[in-house]
Amino acid sequence: MRIRPRSISITSGKGGTGKTTLTANLGVALGALGKNTTILDGDLAMANLALVLGMHKCELSFLDAITGKADVEDVVYKNYGIKVVPMGFRFEDAHEVLSKVKREQAEKIINELLRQTEFLLIDAPAGIQDATIISIAAAREMIPVCNPTYTSLVDAYKVVRLANVLGSWTRGVVVNRGGKAADLSTDEVEQFMSRTLGTMPVLADIPEDPKVQEAEREGVPVVVYEPECEASVAINELAKVVAGEADLPYVPYEDRAIAETTSKLIRALTGRRV
Repeated sequence: MRIRPRSISITSGKGGTGKTTLTANLGVALGALGKNTTILDGDLAMANLALVLGMHKCELSFLDAITGKADVEDVVYKNYGIKVVPMGFRFEDAHEVLSKVKREQAEKIINELLRQTEFLLIDAPAGIQDATIISIAAAREMIPVCNPTYTSLVDAYKVVRLANVLGSWTRGVVVNRGGKAADLSTDEVEQFMSRTLGTMPVLADIPEDPKVQEAEREGVPVVVYEPECEASVAINELAKVVAGEADLPYVPYEDRAIAETTSKLIRALTGRRV
C-alpha cells in the first residue's frame, strides 16, 4: 500500500516556547512508533533544528535542493531513525537565494519529500512573518505550542487564526513547560482556546523537566537521552495522539492532496502559481 503522508506545521506565537525542541523530539517519538517521519526546518533565517538533533556537519540544505544545487537525496539526512531536512545557516543570503528559486525544481523536491514519508513535520519560525506563512500554508495540519502563560496563550491564539485564514486545520494545542509554577492550568488553556476558537483540545501538557536542557547540551533528543523522564513520557504520548487515524476531519492524502500541498508551498516560495 502506498504511503499516505500527512504534513503538520509546528508553530508558536513567539520564540522561547521550546517549539523546535518539541518538534525534534516528536519526530523521533513518531519514528520509534514505526512511522516513516521526516522533519523539515522551515526557518529561513534562524534555522537550528539540526543543532537540536546534534547534526553539526550538514553541508547541504533544503535551499540547495530547491535552487537546483543538490539532489533531494543529498539534503535528506538520517538521524535517530527519522529523516531530517535542514534549512541551512546562511540567513544573510536566504532571501536572495529564494528569489532565484526555479518552480520546476521546487515542485520536484517537495513532491519527492511528500512521497517518501508518512509524516512531514515542518518546524515553523516563531511569530507571524513571511517564513511562518510559508510553513503553515504548506501543511494541512498545524499544532501550536505555547507556554502556560497569558501572553503565550494569546500569541498561540493569533497563530491559530492565521492558520484558519490559510486553510490549515489546527488539531489542538500543546502546552509546553507546564507544572506547579505555571500561570495557567491545562483546563484554563483549553477553556480559553475553546471559547475563542471553538473546540480546541490540549493535545499534551509537557512538564518543565531539567532533563530536557541536559539533553540539549549533549545534542541528543530527550526521548533518547532519558526515555523515562516526565517530559519524554509526555512527548511519547503526544506522538501516539498525533499518529492516531480515528476521527480525522479530512480525507488522508491522495495524489490530489499532495499536489495541493506542493502548490501551496511553491506559491509561497516563488509568488507564482503552479
